[in-house]
Amino acid sequence: AETDLQTIVHFLQEASKQIEHLDEESLVISVGSTPSIYHHANINNKLQASNLLEVHPGNYTLFDRQQLWTGACRSEEDVAGRVLTRVIGHYNDRNTILLDAGATALTKEQTPQGDVCSIGRHHPDLECFRMSQEVTLVRTRDGTPFPYESFPLGAMVNLVPNHSCLSAACFDAYYIINDPSNSFAEDAQVIDTW
Repeated sequence: AETDLQTIVHFLQEASKQIEHLDEESLVISVGSTPSIYHHANINNKLQASNLLEVHPGNYTLFDRQQLWTGACRSEEDVAGRVLTRVIGHYNDRNTILLDAGATALTKEQTPQGDVCSIGRHHPDLECFRMSQEVTLVRTRDGTPFPYESFPLGAMVNLVPNHSCLSAACFDAYYIINDPSNSFAEDAQVIDTW
C-alpha cells in the first residue's frame, strides 16, 4: 500500500508539472486509494486549484484490517465495516469452531497481518485460519484448548474483514448501529439502513 501511495503521489507531482501544457477543459486526473486521501494536501496546489483532480478514497468510510496495517485508521474502533456471523459448529477433535461466513461474505484476500479475517481485538489469541466459500474455521493461535464456552453454538460473532470494499460488495444492505462502546451486541439499535 505504501508503494502504491508513493506511485500515486509521484504521478500527481509529475502531472502537476505538465499542467500548463494541457487542455484544462478536457482533462480530469482521477486517483484513488484510502491512504491517498490523507496525502492529497501534499499534491501540488495547481492541480487542486484547477479542479482537475478527483480523489476516490476507496473504503474511507468503513476501513478494514488492511487500513489498520497501513495506518490509514488509528485502531480497530475506527473500523465500521464488520460482518456479523454465527457459530455453527464445534470440533473438539480439531480444537476449532465453524462460522457461517466465508469467502462470499468476506473474500479470501489476505493482509500483511495474516489470517483471512479477524475476530477482533477482544480475541487476539484466536485466528481465522481457513475459509471456504460459505464458512470460516477459527482456532487458538498457540494450540491451547479452544474457549468453547465463550462461543456457544448459535452465538453471534463480529468479524473484521481484511478488505471492506470486497466484503461490502457481497451484501445488498448495510445496518448502521448506534454503538459507542463498540461491543456489537446482538441487541444493538439499528438507526439506519443503507
